[in-house]
Amino acid sequence: MKFFQLFRKELKLSSNKLFYFKTILHPPQKFQRASLLLIFTFVLSALIPSCSDKKEDEQKPNFSFTDSVMVNSETKKILGDKLKFILIGNFDKDSLQEIAAGIELNENNVWGIKFVLLELQDNQLVKKYETSLLDGSFKESLVKKIKFPKFKHEVIYYNSEDYFWGSGGGEVFAYIINLAENETFYAHLFSESRRPVELFLSKNITEPDLKKFFISSFKKDYPELKLTSDDVSLEF
Repeated sequence: MKFFQLFRKELKLSSNKLFYFKTILHPPQKFQRASLLLIFTFVLSALIPSCSDKKEDEQKPNFSFTDSVMVNSETKKILGDKLKFILIGNFDKDSLQEIAAGIELNENNVWGIKFVLLELQDNQLVKKYETSLLDGSFKESLVKKIKFPKFKHEVIYYNSEDYFWGSGGGEVFAYIINLAENETFYAHLFSESRRPVELFLSKNITEPDLKKFFISSFKKDYPELKLTSDDVSLEF
């Protein structure tokens, strides 16, 4: 009797093992469908982001320096509402085109202007260089690109003109911005009450062409000016 009971128990265990292996080798149809659905969902979720990224890249037009609307909008995305001017030219040592832009700050007792160099990388504008905060304003000012024999690339010339000048005197700020070499050449014309007009040139203006450019530019309007080695900060 015990032998018969043990034989039935072994037979039941063998049947369970056989069912287990059958389940592994030949899973039920519902399980197969669920597995296929899970695999399909995983593959689809992996493909959707890559497809959308590819579609986004395909939709983005190539940046063009001749498209003024695109140049303005893309530059403003980087520099914001403080953007005041944009110039396109060869401002770096390479032969490619870049963007020179200007921003003006006037908030929290901080005022002045900055010049920024933007270049194209992988069809996108990126900021390459930004000057420190300089005295001046882009209101009623002169900003243009010029060339000197000393430089193979273009530089920016800025002049505040009469914006800081009144009937009793005032001051004029002028800069030549060499964006390729991160250098700023500075000239400051000023006149206080009952004093002659004086012109200060920064110490890095050592090239005769640069010095002659600043002096001749100011002498057109102020022929009586005198050079000075001391700069001043006027208070109005």
